[in-house]
Amino acid sequence: MDAFTTPLHHNALNRATTTTPLRFSIHSDNGNEATITTTKHQRLKNNYGYQHQVSNVVVPSKARRSNLFLSTSSDLEQPRSLNNDLFTPSLRRLKKMMIELVTTLLLTSKNFYMKIFHPNALIKGDEESDDVLPTAASSCPLLGNQVLVGSRTFGTGYFWHQMSFKLGHPRMWIYSFLGSSGLVMSGGKRIKDFLSREFKSGNVGGIQNSVQASGILSEHNLLAEKDKKKHSALRRLIGAAMTPSVVAASMPALQIAAEKQINKLLLNNDNNNNEVVKMETVCNDYTLDVAWKQILGLNLSENDIPAFTDAVDTWISGFTSLRLNLNIAPKGAPAFVAKRYLENLITHKIEHLEQNGPDGSTLSGMVFARDDSEGEEDRKLTREEVIENCLLLILAGSETSASTLTNAMLFLGLSPDKWTKLVEEQQRLVNKYSDAVGEELQLTTQMLNHDCPYLDGVIREAMRIKPISSGAPRIPKSTLSVDGNQIPKGWNVMWSVLLTHELDPTTYKEDGSHMDIMKGFQPERWLEDATRPTTDFIPMGAGPRYCLGSALAYAEMKVFVAILAQTVRKFELLPENFKKNTNEVEWKRMSIIPKPLRGVPITISSSQKMMPTTMTTEGQNNNIRDENTAVVKEDEILTAVMNYQNLSQEKNITTMVTL
Repeated sequence: MDAFTTPLHHNALNRATTTTPLRFSIHSDNGNEATITTTKHQRLKNNYGYQHQVSNVVVPSKARRSNLFLSTSSDLEQPRSLNNDLFTPSLRRLKKMMIELVTTLLLTSKNFYMKIFHPNALIKGDEESDDVLPTAASSCPLLGNQVLVGSRTFGTGYFWHQMSFKLGHPRMWIYSFLGSSGLVMSGGKRIKDFLSREFKSGNVGGIQNSVQASGILSEHNLLAEKDKKKHSALRRLIGAAMTPSVVAASMPALQIAAEKQINKLLLNNDNNNNEVVKMETVCNDYTLDVAWKQILGLNLSENDIPAFTDAVDTWISGFTSLRLNLNIAPKGAPAFVAKRYLENLITHKIEHLEQNGPDGSTLSGMVFARDDSEGEEDRKLTREEVIENCLLLILAGSETSASTLTNAMLFLGLSPDKWTKLVEEQQRLVNKYSDAVGEELQLTTQMLNHDCPYLDGVIREAMRIKPISSGAPRIPKSTLSVDGNQIPKGWNVMWSVLLTHELDPTTYKEDGSHMDIMKGFQPERWLEDATRPTTDFIPMGAGPRYCLGSALAYAEMKVFVAILAQTVRKFELLPENFKKNTNEVEWKRMSIIPKPLRGVPITISSSQKMMPTTMTTEGQNNNIRDENTAVVKEDEILTAVMNYQNLSQEKNITTMVTL
């Protein structure tokens, strides 16, 4: 028996009609010859997986796209020669061989199986440590765990929530991301003990912050500072602008900002009955008003406010941008351009303060703060430090506060009885102080802290149920031992605020209802010591980097909700808040704090008269400004504004900014 092969280029077959006879002569190396007659019809069948005998010729199934190989034999048997069998294998035989090979590897090599389906299980720790590694999460090959992406049903932090449940809620477990190993831990005391290791002298037992300087936040900000002495000095200088007395003095400015947004809301409702209002927009506008008025001390015209708002939103979006997290052409990103616009505004404000003296803004307090506690005479913040940490305060004081307020409005809308209790508490407050203060009740920190326990519970409960997922990871300088588990040197350690709140023994329920936005939202739990979360409530972080602006953030959120409850008796959530034909709220997949997907649209069904306000035209805030208002001319910041306008493609934005 002889076997012959020859290539048949399919272009010749394509030129023929379906029934055109095609004749080919094929030759073998030993001189034998055979003539084959076939048709395009038969060739097409070959390509779709059939086998045909044509003049004692066996045509292999699924011939190559570029060539058609034919073989002849004296009978219908396949060639018995091993060499010829390898030389002319069919794809079916090749596929079978591959399946057998993979099956053999899976059955004989546990490591091979684990690398494909569970690579985290192969992670090795420090062989010199006597402690074992914690349990490992299941993961995707190569990519590891998808820690950045949330879900529509849960929002940001879904991976941590879901995987903790799958693993049985261990307090420490292993994850991986893009080839790097990491560990997540929960528990208030455990996290505080761990974070207290930062700035410890020497490498043994210490940890360091993983935040690296970038264009989003440079090395001059608190988050990126790794030197203990410099970090402490920065906190003292910045903290001097955010003391309880400074926050108390800022209360009139906070109230003016809240009244402005709520009056706008009520005015629209009066002009157009039952007009839909997105509370996310209202809360964002309020916290950004606080940012440019109280934190920066600017006096933006109404035409300038949209550009400032959009710049802040664009800059903040850089913190959750995959492009920037993976450092892919970062300098061309919109977030970088937006930051340059904000830097120019702050720079010109600093120049104005240096020429004219302090006002009442947080920025002013930072510019004129002095520190000599370390023996350094008149240590003050550099201009770069002022700019970077002002931006950091905007991030902490606008994005996170606005998200918490938006969530609080959603939770209160889902539980109207809770809103009624809040309204009743605020009415008691107004009645208590109306004789002494008059109709225009001016809120104080004393009132909010001592006369509004239910209000305090509403804010804290919103932060408990939907907190930030985690703070910035920490990296051990040497292998650590925690609760009998090792944390290898160099790993990223996520300290999970979310899981700490979920697993708090004071509130925990096995069915997870304590974190449900309807069943779990119970501001009343904060009124009694027995039900009040303590150690495991850490929405503002812990350790030496505990949120420096926490007092201002609490005051900012309480003032807004208090003024709203004094004004709006009743509101309803619209069906747009929920997934179609369900009562399930959908969430944004990517955000710093989980936020509802559709921005909490509501209608106001009952309200009192609009609140009085002492705000002057063009949004001027007399509480933080003197009469000598300076105006920065167009040419001083024209370039920055125009660059940002080109980025956002907004039209007709006034380029004059008043400071």
